[in-house]
Amino acid sequence: MSTEITTEDQDQTSAEPKSTDPDEIEAKIEADRAELAKTVDALSAKLDVKSQAQDRVAEVKAKAQERVAEVKGKAQTTMQDPDARAGALKQAAPVLAGIGAVAVLIGALRRVAHK
Repeated sequence: MSTEITTEDQDQTSAEPKSTDPDEIEAKIEADRAELAKTVDALSAKLDVKSQAQDRVAEVKAKAQERVAEVKGKAQTTMQDPDARAGALKQAAPVLAGIGAVAVLIGALRRVAHK
């Protein structure tokens, strides 16, 4: 890391008029401190992996809660409408039959395995 001042750095420094008024100098220092503090805070936030992970978890959790609320609302609407309820039961019947078949198969396999 080099500590040499390039002509580009000198140009940026000399571009601002030099003031000898103590109030202006103090105001400039305070403005520079505030800008530096913002930069340090931004860098700290980028490097804080734990905080980023927590933020991501909070985002995912919020999206999941929104989705649950959406599905719950649709389910309540479906259950209030008799025609929709019948349609939902017709769609659920094959799934329930499949779950029952798997349960029977598991029971049969356990009996065979224990003999």
